[in-house]
Amino acid sequence: MSFSDLKKVFAKKSETNKTANRTTFYRNLKIFEDKGLIHQINDGTGVAKFAISDENVKGKYGSDLHLHFHCTECKKTICLPNKIPEESLPDDYKINDVNLVLKGICVKCKEK
Repeated sequence: MSFSDLKKVFAKKSETNKTANRTTFYRNLKIFEDKGLIHQINDGTGVAKFAISDENVKGKYGSDLHLHFHCTECKKTICLPNKIPEESLPDDYKINDVNLVLKGICVKCKEK
């Protein structure tokens, strides 16, 4: 779900529930991310996207580190089931972040 999708959900919720608070909404997203319930996807588009995390996927660099696919036609990004490959680095290297996004054309766009 992209950041703009989340904004639409919040706007719709605000119409029906006048007590909806944008700050609380974003604070809860951050809490969910910190607790590992969701993860943010950096697909290079500059738009924050979020997906539900899978607690069963664990790797050397942390939990739920898996591949993502970004369609360059429809701009959708999806989670793939494969975990990010574990690479060995020299002892004096420290990894701060791991992100692997494959880019191409999805099945739906390919069939058009």
